[in-house]
Amino acid sequence: MENTGSAQSEQLLALLAQRVDDQRTDLVGRYLGVLREALFSSRAEVRPSALKNIAADEVETLLRFLTQAESSIAKRGEQLHQAGFTAGAVLKLSQVTRQFLLDHSENGQIAPMLEIVDAYEMAVIEGFVQSIDDTNQIERGKLERVLTALRQRGEE
Repeated sequence: MENTGSAQSEQLLALLAQRVDDQRTDLVGRYLGVLREALFSSRAEVRPSALKNIAADEVETLLRFLTQAESSIAKRGEQLHQAGFTAGAVLKLSQVTRQFLLDHSENGQIAPMLEIVDAYEMAVIEGFVQSIDDTNQIERGKLERVLTALRQRGEE
C-alpha cells in the first residue's frame, strides 16, 4: 500500500511541477503583485526593478521543491528575510502559492496537494524564522559589545 501512495505522491509532484512550469508567467505575475505591495509596506531593501527577478526566483524555488526531494527550501526563507521582507509578505507569497495550486488541481488532488504545499511553506517559514533568530543574535552581540565598551569607559 505504501508504495502505491508514494507512487501517487510522486505523480502528483510531477503533475504540479508541470502545471507550475506551464503557468510560470501567471505565477510570476501573482508573486510580483505581492512583492510590490510588500515593498511599500516593509523595510525591504530591494529596488523595485529587482522584484521581477525575486518573483521568478520564487517560482524556481517552488519548482525545485516539486522536482528535487533533497532541495534546500529553507534558504529561500532566509533570502526573503535578508532582503527585508516581513513575515506578512512571506505568508502572502505562501497564500498565492496555495491558491495557484488549488486553481490548477482537480478535486481528488486537493488534499495531497495541500500536504505538499504545507511542507514547502513550512520549509520557507523555518528558513525565514531562523534568519530572524540569527540576525537577532548578531544584533544582541553587537549591543553587548557596545555596552561593555561604555562600561569600560565609565570605569576609567
